[in-house]
Amino acid sequence: MCMDKNVRITGAIVSLCFIFLSPTGYAEETTLPSDTVTIVDGTGESVDVSRPVMRIVSITSRTSEIICALDAGERIVGRDSYSIVPKSLEDVPVVAGSSYTPNVELILELEPDLVIADSMLSDDYRQRIEDAGIPVIVETSWDPAAVATVVSHLGIVLDEEDRAGEIIGFIEQYHDIVEERCADLEEEDKPVVFFEWSQPYHSGASGGINVVGDEPAKYPTGSPEWLAERDPDIILRLVSSTEDLTVEMMEEARDEILSRPGLSSVKAVEDDRAYILSSPVTTGVRSIIGELYLAKWFHPDFFEDIDPEEVHEELIQELFGQKLEGVYVYP
Repeated sequence: MCMDKNVRITGAIVSLCFIFLSPTGYAEETTLPSDTVTIVDGTGESVDVSRPVMRIVSITSRTSEIICALDAGERIVGRDSYSIVPKSLEDVPVVAGSSYTPNVELILELEPDLVIADSMLSDDYRQRIEDAGIPVIVETSWDPAAVATVVSHLGIVLDEEDRAGEIIGFIEQYHDIVEERCADLEEEDKPVVFFEWSQPYHSGASGGINVVGDEPAKYPTGSPEWLAERDPDIILRLVSSTEDLTVEMMEEARDEILSRPGLSSVKAVEDDRAYILSSPVTTGVRSIIGELYLAKWFHPDFFEDIDPEEVHEELIQELFGQKLEGVYVYP
């Protein structure tokens, strides 16, 4: 078990030898004739993995968190710089800044049974690792809808099916609440939202009615005039950082949005509906927390009885056996 416990992941579709997906997306086990499983990862590659998997290099934080949540954190022998939750991971050697910048030589020196990365891993880096006889799983989809399926699959790979079921139950409990309460919303009842990340006016996310939904570019960058013309009801800023975020940092980010020239007449600014959300609660297992915050910000009347921070505290305790620390949203 991970000392402080931890979680997070979402993405690849994992199917095993003689284990097939049911219509619900969960794995149905028939006969497992050997200790080798075949994983179809997020890139569509079939990856043969021999069990038990005892030495893992995880160079994506979302995977590291899920492995820890599955009580297998002690199997992580190498990590990326973003894998810092739970705290026990801080003692694990860093072998990559991220999946984009792995140190292949260090990874190979650790002699892992498996390397798990995200879509930033280049084909060249992947090939170099695989040429050394080490299987590589690349996760490419981290949206909340995929979390339960991935946790289920990784539970099978790591022989932690029961634990995976507990995690899935927690996630689905709250996801179902959001789905049920928003099921009958009419289009006119959905807020117009501008999701911003990386830099001012840069977007690429979705939710509510996305103001960049009709843009031809996948990650468009606009301008004050461009955003004022679209007049969003809500502006949501996603922040990502390897350092601990503080209330002051989050407040500064929000104040910067509200004070931008040219946005004073935008509904989101006039109504003081600008929010800051940190990346750890937007992907992987903790994406359910981000989903609850968005639901409450978008439709406060529907979720008066839900306190996302309390749910977050409960989740961290359930997954990692530790208290919630840090700041993840503002206000």
